[in-house]
Amino acid sequence: MKIGIKQFSNQLESYKDDILAFKKENLFDYLELFVFPGQMEYLDGWLELKRKHDIKFTIHAPHFSQGCNLADKDKLHYNEMVYMQVNTYAKSLDAEYTVVHGGMDGSVEEIVRQLNIIKPYKMRIENKPYVAPRNPDKMVCRGATPEEIEYIMQNCKCEFNLDIGHAFCSAVSQGFNQFEYLERFLKLNPKSYHLSDGEFNNRIDIHYHLKDGDYDWDKTFKMLNKNLNWTLETLTKKNTDGLKFVRNDIEIIKRF
Repeated sequence: MKIGIKQFSNQLESYKDDILAFKKENLFDYLELFVFPGQMEYLDGWLELKRKHDIKFTIHAPHFSQGCNLADKDKLHYNEMVYMQVNTYAKSLDAEYTVVHGGMDGSVEEIVRQLNIIKPYKMRIENKPYVAPRNPDKMVCRGATPEEIEYIMQNCKCEFNLDIGHAFCSAVSQGFNQFEYLERFLKLNPKSYHLSDGEFNNRIDIHYHLKDGDYDWDKTFKMLNKNLNWTLETLTKKNTDGLKFVRNDIEIIKRF
């Protein structure tokens, strides 16, 4: 497998020393960079890191928390502006692919319409939990079901990034067995994975470090393809301890 670590475009200085230490120990294969809108000034720092240290990248596009919503027809102009920046990051860093979220409420048809206008660079659509963490009783995530993901893939000619925790959360919301639901997503032939721990019977996505939640990783890992990219999304914007806990996440994966 190839191991990736999620990073945020405006936090290079916070994690640079850890990244270089991890690189020296060959603990990861690539960084997945979450691009914040309106912060193009940070791109040069990541480009320098890539050139000097031969670091590979994937890109994670911003989503509803940053004002993007591909499912909302009234957001098209803003989404176009943001994805111009995302595509600049992706092309400049020669990213392997760009992970995209469908959006909230609205319709899957609108997602397809906007994506075919915006054309994210080397897009991989990501499945979502069924409900939004901040408004679980008011908002529904688009791309939370295998059917919607398959529809987007077929109509946008894109690949699929499978988020394990999101699949479990969506199953809980809809009353399905979590592992059977995961199998339904796996049948869509994902090309990469996102991993973080959580509470197995919780519909809310939490993004714990591995083994800090109660997911059955022994069972889960056996269902996954070891030849794909496995991105750890266990580093969140709220972390203040560098990557020291991510090291343990990596060790858990490597033991598989």
